Amino acid sequence: QLGYTWYSIASRGTGINKHCKYLLLQFAFETLGFERVEFRADLRNELSIAAMKSIGCTVEGVLRKSMILSNGDRRDSIILSILKSEWESGIKTSLKEKLK
Repeated sequence: QLGYTWYSIASRGTGINKHCKYLLLQFAFETLGFERVEFRADLRNELSIAAMKSIGCTVEGVLRKSMILSNGDRRDSIILSILKSEWESGIKTSLKEKLK
């Protein structure tokens, strides 16, 4: 599972997230030989979910009330992933094109 990434407000819209995710995915699949990379986000975080979908992630499902927040409430987490076969069959090329 790839953990959270935070960028400054000034970095938003610059493409840095796509560049970083490309390098992380390339390392995971091509160097470490992973078969899948998983991402999770707060189901309410539409920007984060859109960013993950834009790099080729597939939604797998939702873990209901899976995390306890600092105020004691529980949140739902969405799970997205990319498989090695998907990376090799087109996501890598598609994502690389978006970096230009």
